[in-house]
Amino acid sequence: MNTRTGEGVSTSPPVGRLISIVTAAAAENMAVDQAILDSVTQNGVPVLRFYQWAEPTLSLGYFQRLAARSKHAQSSQIHCVRRTTGGGAIVHDRELTYSIAIPVSAGQAGPRSTLYQQTHAAIADALACFGANAVPFRLTGADSRLESENSQFLCFQRRTAEDLIVSGYKVLGSAQRKSRTAVLQHGSLLIHNSPFAPQLPGVSDLLSKPLAVDQLIPIMVENLSERIGVDWRVDDLSEQEKSAAEKISSQRFSRSAWTGRR
Repeated sequence: MNTRTGEGVSTSPPVGRLISIVTAAAAENMAVDQAILDSVTQNGVPVLRFYQWAEPTLSLGYFQRLAARSKHAQSSQIHCVRRTTGGGAIVHDRELTYSIAIPVSAGQAGPRSTLYQQTHAAIADALACFGANAVPFRLTGADSRLESENSQFLCFQRRTAEDLIVSGYKVLGSAQRKSRTAVLQHGSLLIHNSPFAPQLPGVSDLLSKPLAVDQLIPIMVENLSERIGVDWRVDDLSEQEKSAAEKISSQRFSRSAWTGRR
């Protein structure tokens, strides 16, 4: 987003809404993301939010089969929800989830790939403040033909170009969903190893020191402001968004028919 017009004339960046971190149930988390995408589609105001999960939860990618849970025994008994975004399954436990929704022109694909790069670069810069060297997978020199194999059940055992890698391990992955005039991107940052995905270390495990979410988020917000060109200002969900999220949760994400649709 450009903040300059004319010759040498600076304008203020667009204002976006920053929704403070919350901990909520799986269906509510997914429903709020959908309600926010709908809101940005209607009003064009960017939204950034952070959230965590009320209980350990496995989120299936939209195209994954529910029966594929048998491929990962450690997470087979925890709560399960199906996302509207693609990719592999994620164990949401000792991690931080972010979502960002921005307006895009109808039919415009460019901002979608740019958003991956901008958000992941902002998060990598934030992690560097705590001593973590996080780099996009595309810059690691690893064989992408092997690492991007999509047969892996868990998202964090897959590799795509913009995934962040620390000491050879994937610590951040994201996925997108687009409406006619907006795009939602949400992603998971592994903070600590989970007993429900013991093969996946978090950033704190790789650094051998704790990484405090409450210290990390303000740096991420500042970096995302600079990278994307949005002035994030603290706000709450509107009553319309809350009402929409409740409806979406009850009609979609809370229903076994949705979770087991594949």
